Amino acid sequence: MKPHARVKVPKAPNFIFQELVPKDVYEAFADNPLFLTNLFDPRALETLQALREAFGPCIVNTWHTVNGGLQYRGYRPLLCEVGATRSQHKLGKAFDCSFKDFSAEEVREYVLEHPHLFPHITAIEADVNWFHFDVRTPTWAGIKVFKP
Repeated sequence: MKPHARVKVPKAPNFIFQELVPKDVYEAFADNPLFLTNLFDPRALETLQALREAFGPCIVNTWHTVNGGLQYRGYRPLLCEVGATRSQHKLGKAFDCSFKDFSAEEVREYVLEHPHLFPHITAIEADVNWFHFDVRTPTWAGIKVFKP
């Protein structure tokens, strides 16, 4: 496979792997899409796809684009120093998203008002200008809203 081939992500076919993993991870495993797929909880990928279908253009990572600098908004390697030590991103269960046509707050409000449309979301982050969701196994009912 070419280093920058556009390989669609199973369970999230409107995304390519470069959008979901850091550059070094992609380059190390670009020849093995199955390995890249296995980095993620399928529920997180299904939710990411559902969000793009509901809210339109959605940005996760941009490192693969001209002037793109974001690379840790999807999967983060275990030793990654970005974010929390025990981040759900390191388990392939979280994404940080920005939407072209909706603010993060608009997406948060909609998801909280319509949780049945996003049944795998168990936690979202408040008071940030991106939409963080994760699909961790909860010890609570409903969607937990946490602050950074």
